[in-house]
Amino acid sequence: MNFRTSKSRFLPSLEITPLIDVVFLLLVFLLLTMTFSQNDKSETEEAIIDIELAKASTTETPTPTESITLLIDETGALYRADAPLAKSTDEIRLYLAEKLISHPDLNVSVKADHRTKHGQVVEALDLLRELGIKHANLVIEKTTK
Repeated sequence: MNFRTSKSRFLPSLEITPLIDVVFLLLVFLLLTMTFSQNDKSETEEAIIDIELAKASTTETPTPTESITLLIDETGALYRADAPLAKSTDEIRLYLAEKLISHPDLNVSVKADHRTKHGQVVEALDLLRELGIKHANLVIEKTTK
């Protein structure tokens, strides 16, 4: 008697291709919906108007020359550090041109509130470049670690 059982063994297998597709879809979904945290704001008082400087871990101390400081508040208004009222771009241009005549190696420092729009800071730096001012500095506040 020959008792043969013809059982064919079925070997289970796991298809990982759909699993990889699902993992990549989840990854893309998480990356697209992720929000970025913002740093806490610490307020410091500066000269005539209240501005908060951007922070950096390294800074350089400038060499002493004739220097003027321009302030930009969060609304984009321009101020001279020695004048309490906002000035128009034309008034600032005239003031800087007069100073540049007497001091050709004029150093201008720009202090902008960290909430000021980037374009407004670029416009102020562009104004300095138009006048031919070669030494313009963007002032930042050094962070403490």
